[in-house]
Amino acid sequence: MTKLEKDSTKNSTNIAQQIFEDLQRHILGGQLSAGERLLGERELAAKYGTNRNTLREAVRKLEQARLVSVRHGRGVTVADFRRTGTPELLAPYLRAGPDMSEVAEIIGDVLEPRILLLEYAARLAVRRAEPADIERLSDIGDLLIKAFEAGDAAVVARGFQRWLDVLVEAGHSVSVRWIANSLFDALRDTLDRFPNLWVLEPTFPEYLTGLVQALRTGDEAIAVRTTRAYYERVDQKLMALLYALAGVSAPSARPEPPESPEPVDDSEPPSAPES
Repeated sequence: MTKLEKDSTKNSTNIAQQIFEDLQRHILGGQLSAGERLLGERELAAKYGTNRNTLREAVRKLEQARLVSVRHGRGVTVADFRRTGTPELLAPYLRAGPDMSEVAEIIGDVLEPRILLLEYAARLAVRRAEPADIERLSDIGDLLIKAFEAGDAAVVARGFQRWLDVLVEAGHSVSVRWIANSLFDALRDTLDRFPNLWVLEPTFPEYLTGLVQALRTGDEAIAVRTTRAYYERVDQKLMALLYALAGVSAPSARPEPPESPEPVDDSEPPSAPES
């Protein structure tokens, strides 16, 4: 393949990606509704100023993302992404979603699985982390604590994403890495869209140092307990901020079900034997 051919292929790929992202944004943003048909190939190609092959590549990406269905002879139909979507839609939906109350609900539903994932990541790190992994976490943690004490939320936000990446890597699990990527991308995009949601929780330094110490001593129980306690505090504050931003009231906590009373034995006690 000549350089000109390579450049042409690269340009077509870039254009297809741009078309895909534009149509994805329109679908997730509600401008294109479930069941609605897209324009025909010729019309869409003309609209985007490209050829039909490049357009087909963009539509193929939409189909892979489960945002459209393609049927021979019936054209391209917008899918109900709320039913067909996968975790890969979390990040783009949080960027494009028009309904802030739904965005808040989706983020809230992601936070508990995020805690469970990080608890498991902490367990694996206790079991599998190499000394170099722990030292990297410790070094990044020291820098984060300095930024935290200086009140530099932007540096803390960026650095903490790196710290979490290293924590997941310390577990040496490909499957956990893949799952974490989807959740981390979604939450990273949330902070990009709403930077004021970053919570500088006062116990942040204790969380960092406590988890590193648990890794050094090989204490899974403390690693898990430290992780859950910190994120529950953070998430409570984050959701309060998010619902305030959405202009809606936070849902009331569900009351705990009452404990079942101990069964009472009303039966007559056995008579004492006569002497």
